Amino acid sequence: GATSAGENTSRLCLKWLLLFPTCIFVPYFTALPPKPAKMAVSSVPSGSAQLSDAEWYWGEISRKGGNNKLIKIFHRGGKYGFSEPLTFASVVELITHYRHESLAQYNPKLDTRLLYPISKSQQEQLVKEDSIEAVGEQLKVYHEQYQEKSREYDVLYEEYMRSSQELQMKRTAIEAFNETIKIFEEQCETQKRHSKEYMEKFTKEGNDKEIQRIQSNSEKLRSRVAEIHDSKRKLEQDLKKQVSDNREIDKRMNSLKPDLMQLRKLRDQYIVWLTQKGTRQRKIQEWLGMKNDTEGHSSLVDEEEELPHHDERTWYMGDVKRIQAEELLRAKRDGTFLIRDCQTQKGAFACSVVVDGDVKHCVIFKTATGYGFAEPYNLYGSLKALVLHYRDASLVQHNDSLNVTLAYPALTQHPR
Repeated sequence: GATSAGENTSRLCLKWLLLFPTCIFVPYFTALPPKPAKMAVSSVPSGSAQLSDAEWYWGEISRKGGNNKLIKIFHRGGKYGFSEPLTFASVVELITHYRHESLAQYNPKLDTRLLYPISKSQQEQLVKEDSIEAVGEQLKVYHEQYQEKSREYDVLYEEYMRSSQELQMKRTAIEAFNETIKIFEEQCETQKRHSKEYMEKFTKEGNDKEIQRIQSNSEKLRSRVAEIHDSKRKLEQDLKKQVSDNREIDKRMNSLKPDLMQLRKLRDQYIVWLTQKGTRQRKIQEWLGMKNDTEGHSSLVDEEEELPHHDERTWYMGDVKRIQAEELLRAKRDGTFLIRDCQTQKGAFACSVVVDGDVKHCVIFKTATGYGFAEPYNLYGSLKALVLHYRDASLVQHNDSLNVTLAYPALTQHPR
Protein backbone atom coordinates (compact mmCIF):
# COMPACT_ATOMS: atom_id res chain seq x y z
CA GLY A 1 0.00 0.00 0.00
CA ALA A 2 1.00 3.62 -0.40
CA THR A 3 2.89 5.27 2.46
CA SER A 4 1.90 8.48 4.19
CA ALA A 5 3.51 11.74 3.11
CA GLY A 6 3.98 12.87 6.71
CA GLU A 7 7.47 13.06 8.17
CA ASN A 8 6.74 10.70 11.05
CA THR A 9 5.38 7.97 8.78
CA SER A 10 7.54 8.72 5.77
CA ARG A 11 9.24 5.72 4.24
CA LEU A 12 11.26 7.84 1.84
CA CYS A 13 14.66 6.41 1.20
CA LEU A 14 17.38 6.95 -1.33
CA LYS A 15 18.70 4.00 -3.23
CA TRP A 16 22.24 4.31 -4.44
CA LEU A 17 24.27 2.30 -6.89
CA LEU A 18 27.69 1.38 -5.65
CA LEU A 19 29.66 1.05 -8.88
CA PHE A 20 32.96 -0.14 -7.49
CA PRO A 21 34.77 2.10 -6.84
CA THR A 22 32.40 4.92 -7.92
CA CYS A 23 28.91 5.80 -6.82
CA ILE A 24 25.88 7.83 -7.85
CA PHE A 25 22.65 8.55 -5.98
CA VAL A 26 19.05 8.38 -7.16
CA PRO A 27 15.77 8.87 -5.24
CA TYR A 28 13.71 5.79 -4.42
CA PHE A 29 10.38 5.19 -2.67
CA THR A 30 9.63 1.93 -0.92
CA ALA A 31 6.00 2.11 -2.08
CA LEU A 32 5.32 3.80 -5.41
CA PRO A 33 1.95 5.44 -6.20
CA PRO A 34 0.16 4.30 -9.40
CA LYS A 35 1.75 7.10 -11.40
CA PRO A 36 4.92 8.27 -9.63
CA ALA A 37 5.95 11.86 -10.02
CA LYS A 38 9.48 13.17 -9.92
CA MET A 39 10.49 13.95 -6.35
CA ALA A 40 10.97 17.63 -5.68
CA VAL A 41 13.96 18.67 -3.65
CA SER A 42 11.64 20.32 -1.12
CA SER A 43 10.18 16.89 -0.29
CA VAL A 44 13.43 16.01 1.48
CA PRO A 45 12.92 17.46 4.96
CA SER A 46 16.55 17.66 6.05
CA GLY A 47 19.78 18.55 4.27
CA SER A 48 17.94 19.22 1.01
CA ALA A 49 20.03 22.20 -0.10
CA GLN A 50 23.27 20.28 0.33
CA LEU A 51 21.81 17.24 -1.44
CA SER A 52 20.69 19.16 -4.53
CA ASP A 53 24.11 20.82 -4.80
CA ALA A 54 26.14 17.63 -4.40
CA GLU A 55 27.95 16.58 -7.57
CA TRP A 56 27.12 12.92 -6.98
CA TYR A 57 23.32 13.48 -6.69
CA TRP A 58 21.68 12.57 -10.00
CA GLY A 59 17.98 12.94 -9.24
CA GLU A 60 15.69 10.28 -10.71
CA ILE A 61 17.24 7.79 -13.15
CA SER A 62 16.63 4.18 -14.14
CA ARG A 63 18.80 1.20 -13.38
CA LYS A 64 19.68 -0.95 -16.39
CA GLY A 65 21.79 -3.77 -14.99
CA GLY A 66 25.56 -3.83 -14.68
CA ASN A 67 27.95 -4.88 -11.92
CA ASN A 68 26.71 -2.78 -9.03
CA LYS A 69 25.37 -3.06 -5.52
CA LEU A 70 22.19 -1.33 -4.41
CA ILE A 71 21.65 -0.24 -0.82
CA LYS A 72 18.77 1.74 0.63
CA ILE A 73 19.43 4.90 2.60
CA PHE A 74 16.51 5.31 5.01
CA HIS A 75 15.13 8.62 6.25
CA ARG A 76 12.99 8.97 9.35
CA GLY A 77 12.61 11.69 11.93
CA GLY A 78 15.10 13.98 10.21
CA LYS A 79 17.87 11.35 10.29
CA TYR A 80 19.47 9.23 7.56
CA GLY A 81 21.29 5.90 7.58
CA PHE A 82 21.60 2.43 6.07
CA SER A 83 19.93 0.80 9.07
CA GLU A 84 18.66 1.56 12.55
CA PRO A 85 19.64 3.57 14.42
CA LEU A 86 19.62 6.38 11.84
CA THR A 87 22.34 8.80 12.95
CA PHE A 88 23.20 11.17 10.08
CA ALA A 89 21.62 14.61 9.81
CA SER A 90 21.87 14.58 5.99
CA VAL A 91 22.86 12.39 3.08
CA VAL A 92 25.91 14.62 2.57
CA GLU A 93 27.02 13.88 6.14
CA LEU A 94 26.55 10.15 5.50
CA ILE A 95 28.68 10.30 2.33
CA THR A 96 31.42 12.24 4.11
CA HIS A 97 31.52 9.62 6.86
CA TYR A 98 31.80 6.66 4.48
CA ARG A 99 34.52 8.32 2.47
CA HIS A 100 36.80 7.48 5.40
CA GLU A 101 35.05 4.45 6.92
CA SER A 102 34.45 1.11 5.20
CA LEU A 103 30.90 0.02 4.41
CA ALA A 104 31.90 -3.36 5.88
CA GLN A 105 30.66 -2.16 9.26
CA TYR A 106 27.21 -2.06 7.65
CA ASN A 107 27.61 -5.15 5.44
CA PRO A 108 30.70 -7.45 5.54
CA LYS A 109 30.36 -8.03 1.79
CA LEU A 110 30.85 -4.32 1.06
CA ASP A 111 34.42 -3.78 2.20
CA THR A 112 34.96 -0.51 0.33
CA ARG A 113 34.57 3.23 0.80
CA LEU A 114 32.69 5.92 -1.14
CA LEU A 115 35.81 7.38 -2.74
CA TYR A 116 35.03 8.46 -6.28
CA PRO A 117 31.67 10.06 -7.09
CA ILE A 118 30.44 10.05 -10.67
CA SER A 119 29.67 13.71 -11.31
CA LYS A 120 26.57 14.30 -13.42
CA SER A 121 27.71 17.76 -14.45
CA GLN A 122 31.32 16.82 -15.17
CA GLN A 123 31.18 13.18 -16.24
CA GLU A 124 32.40 13.98 -19.75
CA GLN A 125 35.21 16.22 -18.53
CA LEU A 126 37.64 13.59 -17.32
CA VAL A 127 40.69 15.83 -17.80
CA LYS A 128 39.89 19.14 -16.14
CA GLU A 129 43.20 20.99 -16.55
CA ASP A 130 43.36 23.54 -19.35
CA SER A 131 46.97 23.16 -20.52
CA ILE A 132 49.30 20.35 -21.52
CA GLU A 133 51.77 21.29 -18.79
CA ALA A 134 49.04 21.25 -16.13
CA VAL A 135 47.76 17.90 -17.36
CA GLY A 136 51.30 16.51 -17.27
CA GLU A 137 51.84 17.67 -13.70
CA GLN A 138 48.53 16.08 -12.64
CA LEU A 139 49.55 12.89 -14.45
CA LYS A 140 52.73 12.90 -12.37
CA VAL A 141 50.66 13.19 -9.18
CA TYR A 142 48.35 10.31 -10.15
CA HIS A 143 51.31 8.14 -11.16
CA GLU A 144 53.10 8.74 -7.87
CA GLN A 145 49.91 7.94 -5.95
CA TYR A 146 49.46 4.76 -7.97
CA GLN A 147 53.04 3.66 -7.31
CA GLU A 148 52.67 4.35 -3.60
CA LYS A 149 49.46 2.32 -3.42
CA SER A 150 51.05 -0.46 -5.47
CA ARG A 151 54.00 -0.68 -3.07
CA GLU A 152 51.62 -0.75 -0.13
CA TYR A 153 49.60 -3.52 -1.76
CA ASP A 154 52.74 -5.52 -2.61
CA VAL A 155 53.92 -5.38 1.01
CA LEU A 156 50.51 -6.58 2.19
CA TYR A 157 50.42 -9.29 -0.46
CA GLU A 158 53.81 -10.67 0.58
CA GLU A 159 52.74 -10.63 4.23
CA TYR A 160 49.45 -12.32 3.32
CA MET A 161 51.19 -15.10 1.36
CA ARG A 162 53.80 -15.65 4.12
CA SER A 163 51.07 -15.78 6.76
CA SER A 164 48.94 -18.12 4.62
CA GLN A 165 51.85 -20.55 4.36
CA GLU A 166 52.35 -20.42 8.13
CA LEU A 167 48.65 -21.07 8.65
CA GLN A 168 48.81 -24.15 6.48
CA MET A 169 51.83 -25.41 8.42
CA LYS A 170 50.03 -24.87 11.74
CA ARG A 171 46.93 -26.69 10.51
CA THR A 172 49.14 -29.60 9.47
CA ALA A 173 50.83 -29.53 12.88
CA ILE A 174 47.43 -29.66 14.64
CA GLU A 175 46.50 -32.71 12.57
CA ALA A 176 49.79 -34.30 13.63
CA PHE A 177 49.02 -33.48 17.27
CA ASN A 178 45.64 -35.20 16.94
CA GLU A 179 47.27 -38.35 15.62
CA THR A 180 49.95 -38.26 18.33
CA ILE A 181 47.34 -37.79 21.08
CA LYS A 182 45.37 -40.70 19.71
CA ILE A 183 48.45 -42.96 19.82
CA PHE A 184 49.41 -41.90 23.36
CA GLU A 185 45.86 -42.32 24.68
CA GLU A 186 45.70 -45.83 23.22
CA GLN A 187 49.05 -46.53 24.92
CA CYS A 188 47.67 -45.21 28.21
CA GLU A 189 44.69 -47.58 27.99
CA THR A 190 46.96 -50.51 27.18
CA GLN A 191 49.28 -49.72 30.07
CA LYS A 192 46.35 -49.26 32.43
CA ARG A 193 45.02 -52.74 31.63
CA HIS A 194 48.38 -54.47 32.03
CA SER A 195 49.45 -52.40 35.04
CA LYS A 196 46.44 -53.59 36.99
CA GLU A 197 47.45 -57.20 36.56
CA TYR A 198 51.11 -56.58 37.47
CA MET A 199 50.23 -54.32 40.39
CA GLU A 200 48.16 -57.12 41.94
CA LYS A 201 50.98 -59.59 41.34
CA PHE A 202 53.74 -57.38 42.80
CA THR A 203 51.54 -56.39 45.72
CA LYS A 204 51.14 -60.04 46.68
CA GLU A 205 54.89 -60.54 46.28
CA GLY A 206 55.64 -57.40 48.28
CA ASN A 207 57.80 -56.05 45.43
CA ASP A 208 57.53 -52.31 46.21
CA LYS A 209 60.31 -51.40 43.75
CA GLU A 210 58.39 -52.74 40.72
CA ILE A 211 55.17 -51.17 41.97
CA GLN A 212 56.86 -47.76 42.15
CA ARG A 213 58.35 -48.25 38.67
CA ILE A 214 54.92 -49.02 37.15
CA GLN A 215 53.34 -46.06 38.94
CA SER A 216 56.18 -43.79 37.77
CA ASN A 217 55.84 -44.92 34.15
CA SER A 218 52.07 -44.37 34.25
CA GLU A 219 52.53 -40.87 35.67
CA LYS A 220 55.13 -39.99 33.02
CA LEU A 221 52.83 -41.18 30.25
CA ARG A 222 49.87 -39.18 31.60
CA SER A 223 52.12 -36.14 31.98
CA ARG A 224 53.31 -36.49 28.40
CA VAL A 225 49.74 -36.69 27.11
CA ALA A 226 48.84 -33.57 29.12
CA GLU A 227 51.83 -31.72 27.62
CA ILE A 228 50.76 -32.65 24.09
CA HIS A 229 47.20 -31.46 24.78
CA ASP A 230 48.59 -28.20 26.18
CA SER A 231 50.85 -27.67 23.15
CA LYS A 232 47.93 -28.33 20.84
CA ARG A 233 45.75 -25.78 22.68
CA LYS A 234 48.45 -23.13 22.43
CA LEU A 235 48.89 -23.83 18.72
CA GLU A 236 45.13 -23.60 18.17
CA GLN A 237 45.09 -20.23 19.95
CA ASP A 238 47.98 -19.00 17.80
CA LEU A 239 46.18 -20.28 14.70
CA LYS A 240 42.98 -18.48 15.64
CA LYS A 241 44.82 -15.19 16.18
CA GLN A 242 46.79 -15.53 12.96
CA VAL A 243 43.63 -16.33 11.00
CA SER A 244 42.14 -13.11 12.36
CA ASP A 245 45.29 -11.14 11.48
CA ASN A 246 45.37 -12.67 8.01
CA ARG A 247 41.72 -11.72 7.49
CA GLU A 248 42.56 -8.14 8.40
CA ILE A 249 45.43 -8.11 5.87
CA ASP A 250 43.02 -9.42 3.24
CA LYS A 251 40.53 -6.68 4.09
CA ARG A 252 43.24 -4.03 3.79
CA MET A 253 44.27 -5.46 0.42
CA ASN A 254 40.67 -5.40 -0.78
CA SER A 255 40.27 -1.82 0.41
CA LEU A 256 43.27 -0.82 -1.74
CA LYS A 257 41.94 -2.42 -4.92
CA PRO A 258 39.40 0.33 -5.75
CA ASP A 259 42.13 2.95 -5.25
CA LEU A 260 44.53 1.07 -7.52
CA MET A 261 41.95 0.61 -10.25
CA GLN A 262 40.79 4.21 -10.14
CA LEU A 263 44.30 5.67 -10.09
CA ARG A 264 45.36 3.41 -12.95
CA LYS A 265 42.28 4.46 -14.92
CA LEU A 266 42.91 8.16 -14.28
CA ARG A 267 46.58 7.83 -15.20
CA ASP A 268 45.73 6.06 -18.47
CA GLN A 269 43.09 8.68 -19.33
CA TYR A 270 45.62 11.47 -18.85
CA ILE A 271 48.20 9.64 -20.98
CA VAL A 272 45.62 9.17 -23.76
CA TRP A 273 44.67 12.86 -23.58
CA LEU A 274 48.29 13.96 -23.82
CA THR A 275 48.97 11.58 -26.70
CA GLN A 276 45.93 12.87 -28.59
CA LYS A 277 47.21 16.42 -28.11
CA GLY A 278 50.49 15.43 -29.80
CA THR A 279 52.69 15.32 -26.69
CA ARG A 280 55.94 13.47 -27.35
CA GLN A 281 56.44 10.15 -25.59
CA ARG A 282 59.69 11.41 -24.12
CA LYS A 283 57.87 14.21 -22.30
CA ILE A 284 55.16 11.85 -21.03
CA GLN A 285 57.81 9.46 -19.72
CA GLU A 286 59.49 12.35 -17.90
CA TRP A 287 56.25 13.05 -16.06
CA LEU A 288 56.05 9.34 -15.27
CA GLY A 289 59.60 9.40 -13.85
CA MET A 290 60.92 7.08 -16.55
CA LYS A 291 63.97 9.13 -17.57
CA ASN A 292 66.88 7.29 -19.18
CA ASP A 293 70.13 8.68 -17.79
CA THR A 294 72.37 6.86 -20.24
CA GLU A 295 73.99 8.66 -23.14
CA GLY A 296 71.76 9.02 -26.15
CA HIS A 297 68.57 8.51 -24.16
CA SER A 298 66.61 10.93 -26.38
CA SER A 299 66.93 8.76 -29.44
CA LEU A 300 65.96 5.67 -27.45
CA VAL A 301 62.79 7.33 -26.18
CA ASP A 302 61.91 8.60 -29.63
CA GLU A 303 62.15 5.06 -30.92
CA GLU A 304 59.63 3.83 -28.33
CA GLU A 305 56.75 4.08 -30.76
CA GLU A 306 58.63 1.96 -33.31
CA LEU A 307 58.94 -1.04 -30.98
CA PRO A 308 57.70 -4.32 -32.50
CA HIS A 309 55.47 -4.71 -29.43
CA HIS A 310 53.02 -2.27 -31.03
CA ASP A 311 52.37 -4.80 -33.81
CA GLU A 312 50.21 -7.56 -32.35
CA ARG A 313 51.13 -9.83 -35.27
CA THR A 314 54.62 -10.18 -33.80
CA TRP A 315 53.42 -11.80 -30.59
CA TYR A 316 49.71 -12.80 -30.78
CA MET A 317 49.38 -16.36 -32.13
CA GLY A 318 45.67 -17.02 -31.60
CA ASP A 319 44.70 -20.68 -31.29
CA VAL A 320 48.20 -22.08 -30.79
CA LYS A 321 48.57 -25.08 -28.49
CA ARG A 322 50.98 -25.18 -25.56
CA ILE A 323 53.30 -27.68 -27.21
CA GLN A 324 53.39 -25.57 -30.40
CA ALA A 325 54.29 -22.47 -28.37
CA GLU A 326 57.15 -24.35 -26.72
CA GLU A 327 58.41 -25.41 -30.13
CA LEU A 328 58.29 -21.82 -31.43
CA LEU A 329 60.23 -20.55 -28.42
CA ARG A 330 62.75 -23.37 -28.26
CA ALA A 331 66.38 -22.13 -27.94
CA LYS A 332 65.25 -18.47 -28.00
CA ARG A 333 66.68 -15.74 -25.81
CA ASP A 334 65.29 -15.09 -22.30
CA GLY A 335 62.41 -12.63 -22.56
CA THR A 336 61.18 -13.95 -25.93
CA PHE A 337 57.42 -14.36 -25.67
CA LEU A 338 54.10 -14.90 -27.40
CA ILE A 339 50.45 -14.55 -26.42
CA ARG A 340 47.92 -17.21 -27.37
CA ASP A 341 44.36 -18.25 -26.58
CA CYS A 342 44.16 -20.21 -23.34
CA GLN A 343 43.25 -23.86 -23.90
CA THR A 344 42.02 -24.52 -20.36
CA GLN A 345 40.05 -21.35 -19.49
CA LYS A 346 37.50 -20.03 -21.95
CA GLY A 347 37.85 -16.33 -22.72
CA ALA A 348 41.32 -16.11 -21.16
CA PHE A 349 44.74 -15.94 -22.81
CA ALA A 350 48.12 -17.50 -22.07
CA CYS A 351 51.56 -15.91 -22.11
CA SER A 352 54.44 -18.21 -23.05
CA VAL A 353 57.86 -16.73 -22.28
CA VAL A 354 61.46 -17.96 -22.13
CA VAL A 355 62.90 -17.80 -18.59
CA ASP A 356 66.38 -19.15 -17.80
CA GLY A 357 66.32 -21.12 -21.04
CA ASP A 358 62.98 -22.82 -20.31
CA VAL A 359 59.52 -21.94 -21.63
CA LYS A 360 57.07 -20.93 -18.89
CA HIS A 361 53.33 -20.34 -19.26
CA CYS A 362 50.96 -18.09 -17.29
CA VAL A 363 47.29 -17.20 -17.69
CA ILE A 364 46.16 -13.70 -18.69
CA PHE A 365 42.68 -13.02 -17.33
CA LYS A 366 40.12 -10.83 -19.05
CA THR A 367 37.83 -9.23 -16.46
CA ALA A 368 35.43 -6.32 -16.22
CA THR A 369 38.33 -4.08 -15.13
CA GLY A 370 40.71 -5.14 -17.91
CA TYR A 371 43.45 -7.64 -18.76
CA GLY A 372 46.04 -8.85 -16.25
CA PHE A 373 47.82 -11.76 -14.59
CA ALA A 374 46.12 -11.39 -11.19
CA GLU A 375 43.99 -9.03 -9.11
CA PRO A 376 44.36 -6.12 -8.57
CA TYR A 377 46.53 -5.88 -11.68
CA ASN A 378 43.76 -6.75 -14.19
CA LEU A 379 43.76 -3.11 -15.28
CA TYR A 380 45.01 -3.00 -18.86
CA GLY A 381 42.56 -1.97 -21.53
CA SER A 382 44.03 -4.31 -24.15
CA LEU A 383 46.55 -7.09 -24.58
CA LYS A 384 48.84 -4.59 -26.29
CA ALA A 385 48.73 -2.28 -23.27
CA LEU A 386 49.62 -5.23 -21.03
CA VAL A 387 52.50 -6.28 -23.30
CA LEU A 388 53.90 -2.74 -23.42
CA HIS A 389 53.75 -2.45 -19.62
CA TYR A 390 55.53 -5.76 -18.98
CA ARG A 391 58.14 -4.93 -21.57
CA ASP A 392 59.72 -2.89 -18.74
CA ALA A 393 58.08 -4.41 -15.64
CA SER A 394 59.14 -7.87 -14.48
CA LEU A 395 56.62 -10.68 -14.11
CA VAL A 396 58.32 -11.63 -10.83
CA GLN A 397 55.73 -9.59 -8.91
CA HIS A 398 53.19 -12.28 -9.86
CA ASN A 399 55.40 -15.38 -9.72
CA ASP A 400 58.84 -15.78 -8.15
CA SER A 401 59.91 -18.12 -10.95
CA LEU A 402 59.15 -15.52 -13.65
CA ASN A 403 61.94 -12.98 -13.17
CA VAL A 404 61.72 -11.76 -16.76
CA THR A 405 60.18 -9.03 -18.91
CA LEU A 406 58.32 -9.39 -22.19
CA ALA A 407 61.34 -8.10 -24.07
CA TYR A 408 61.24 -9.84 -27.46
CA PRO A 409 58.12 -10.70 -29.49
CA ALA A 410 58.53 -14.22 -30.90
CA LEU A 411 58.06 -13.26 -34.55
CA THR A 412 60.73 -10.55 -34.72
CA GLN A 413 64.45 -10.77 -35.31
CA HIS A 414 66.55 -9.99 -32.25
CA PRO A 415 70.07 -10.86 -31.08
CA ARG A 416 70.66 -14.22 -29.40
